[in-house]
Amino acid sequence: MTALTKIYTRKTEKELNYARTRDVLEELRVLEKQKGWAIFEALKVLKKGKADSFSFTKDTPYQYFYGRINEEVVILKLKTREGETEFRLPLEQLV
Repeated sequence: MTALTKIYTRKTEKELNYARTRDVLEELRVLEKQKGWAIFEALKVLKKGKADSFSFTKDTPYQYFYGRINEEVVILKLKTREGETEFRLPLEQLV
């Protein structure tokens, strides 16, 4: 008897949009309150150079929030079952 395993393939389409930095920061404040994640505390740690990255995870429903610093930009990613959203914010515009 041959053993079988499931294989999941996800195909994604990239879509590029633009937003004002203040609008992205407001969305992050809303997300922080909704999920109870200390997003802005983590951003302060990145800005001070005390860490290179951070992440928050929630299993049900699946959500993964990741941030890292890259030169003068902070890259933030929010992954859910529905897809992935990435924000890039200039370091000097963070709180």
